[in-house]
Amino acid sequence: MSEPITDRAKKALEKHTDGYNCAQAVSCVFCDKTGVEEATMFRFTEGMGLGMGGMEGTCGAIGAAAVLSGLKNSTAQLDKPNSKRASYEASRACLARFKEQNGSVVCKDLKGVETGKVLRPCNDCIADAVMIIEQTLFNEESET
Repeated sequence: MSEPITDRAKKALEKHTDGYNCAQAVSCVFCDKTGVEEATMFRFTEGMGLGMGGMEGTCGAIGAAAVLSGLKNSTAQLDKPNSKRASYEASRACLARFKEQNGSVVCKDLKGVETGKVLRPCNDCIADAVMIIEQTLFNEESET
């Protein structure tokens, strides 16, 4: 991470220290942007921790971008869904930046479970994900 950590990223790290999983820590600091109450966001993202499936899947920190993309972009037109493309593109952009920066989006790869080489520890994944989501999804300028 070459840029200074943002206030929102600091808050996410505090939540992680308090016991939130990576996905919860990241997504809950964007409740002000999504209009979702923190307890509800916490529940939405609980199953995304530990790399969705016991480190086998996408890192929860950046996986939160998928949830947040839908909350930001969905029109919620149930009879004729029309906003999936925008949500998919926003989510993909966040994951692509994270992968480019960190070498993977898979939890066990980031943690070096099979290789012994840690690409990125959880706290750095959380900070990276928050800052990528700030810039890519919510077009926020980095404030330290």
